[in-house]
Amino acid sequence: MSESQEKHPRLFQWSLADTKGIREFPGWIAGAPEIWAYTGRMSYTEGEPVDLRVHTTGRTFSVKVERDGHQPQTVFERADVRGTRQHTPDDAAIKGCGWKPSFSIETQGWRPGVYVVHLSTRDDSGREATGEHFFVVRSRQPGSVSNLCVVLCTATYTAYNDWGGANHYRSIRDGISTDVMEPILSLQRPWARGFVKLPPGAPDVVIPETPASFWKPDYPQVGWALANAHSRHYPDAGWATYERRFVQWAEKNGYTLEFATQHDLQQHPESFARYRCLIVVGHDEYWSWEMRDTVDAFVDAGGHIARFGGNFLWQVRLEDEGRRQVCYKTAKHPDGADPLIGTAQQSRVTTKWDLAPVNRPGAQTMGLTAMGYSRYGGANPRSSGGFTVYRPWHWAFEKTDLYYGDVFDAAPVNAFGFEVDGIRYRIKDGLPHPTGENGAPANLQLLALAPSSGGEPDRWKGQVQLNAPLKNPPDNPVEPGADMSEVDLKCGAIAYFERGKGSVFNAGSCVWVRGLAYEDFFTMQITRNVLNRFGGKTA
Repeated sequence: MSESQEKHPRLFQWSLADTKGIREFPGWIAGAPEIWAYTGRMSYTEGEPVDLRVHTTGRTFSVKVERDGHQPQTVFERADVRGTRQHTPDDAAIKGCGWKPSFSIETQGWRPGVYVVHLSTRDDSGREATGEHFFVVRSRQPGSVSNLCVVLCTATYTAYNDWGGANHYRSIRDGISTDVMEPILSLQRPWARGFVKLPPGAPDVVIPETPASFWKPDYPQVGWALANAHSRHYPDAGWATYERRFVQWAEKNGYTLEFATQHDLQQHPESFARYRCLIVVGHDEYWSWEMRDTVDAFVDAGGHIARFGGNFLWQVRLEDEGRRQVCYKTAKHPDGADPLIGTAQQSRVTTKWDLAPVNRPGAQTMGLTAMGYSRYGGANPRSSGGFTVYRPWHWAFEKTDLYYGDVFDAAPVNAFGFEVDGIRYRIKDGLPHPTGENGAPANLQLLALAPSSGGEPDRWKGQVQLNAPLKNPPDNPVEPGADMSEVDLKCGAIAYFERGKGSVFNAGSCVWVRGLAYEDFFTMQITRNVLNRFGGKTA
């Protein structure tokens, strides 16, 4: 039994197969009180009214809105609001809930930030139900409060949000939950439980302990989610797991921040020109062509990207004025191919950035590209969990006292893990250099490296549930000089490059924020170096 199983024995009564029975939707827990909400948009300019759309089985409900961060601030409260049971179509995850607005919230004078809506109701027996939602308030004059702007990874949030039973990994077919991904998702629905708020003790996607010999993979976060009526995808994406932890650390350490969403990059590209630095944190897997255009133009004009995230992989499209996200991923999808294949718009086909007909490698924008998994189930389970330093003289490592070959952020911190970004490279005179594949910029500097793999090998002949793509090496040993991609051996990296008048720092790991949450000296100092060099104002 693993340490995780000893700490949480009840969680491991579940198997991964049980996840198909979870569908957060009106009536999902028979007879229980319920409440959910969403807003018409994910972000609002300060002063704009926010329309809150609430479904509840309670006669009345209460609502509280907090600006979340290091010191949460309550900005709005209302009790005894009349509750309404809103009609919800079975395919709400695809077409939207269509709920009517319950009331509006004025945002005049609110600071830029992420605002969490806390909802509660009780049934006639006194049983309580709670729910939550979030929205972003943007500065009316971008850059007037801070020249640092946190850009929430909302395209990835949407891809993993399984409220209503569907996301870009699963779907409801003929009333049955399946592992067939859904290519079309509505943003007009609540966030699944765990994306906005988490209780203390919810397991992270990367566990601190290193497995013993002959251990079998387990996933404490999945068992916990099922045992506690949360989405099994809560650690894959969302404010609660990623950006919130960064913002708490940054505000505690004196950084003043402004906020936006990835969707704002496409819908309001002009609003980013006054920032010096855009900050991207956490699981950052899905982008649209237009989002990348905004970031590339921002860097070319002299802006900087501080990316403390990983897994830059898929192109998406926004449709219906940003209310719908599309990602087919494959031409063999049961619903048919992406309709843009073979058209004049086929550069917007929703597949991996590196593949035809898109042919826009992710590394051209971020320096690195998606390179698989580490410290996740059977993928590199006993790797250090940290990075090995190769260029300690780089400014990103100032005041860290790191030396060539040092490893930092290792277990139990594990700031390198889950899904990561890297690049193809060669070692020359002891230093890694990009090969130029994967669209890597010629001036890309690889500052630190760590191993990763494209999935989990099956050493248990199908008797153990795995939670990542199955990857097995070939039967024959790899010959010296062979193409290692054949066995899916990859890397993660920390990288820096300059483009136009600006530059990009990329930490290449979804879980960099673990180092900040652990208050690890090295993670914190590197983060400070990047933010300070890129122009952050401090309080």
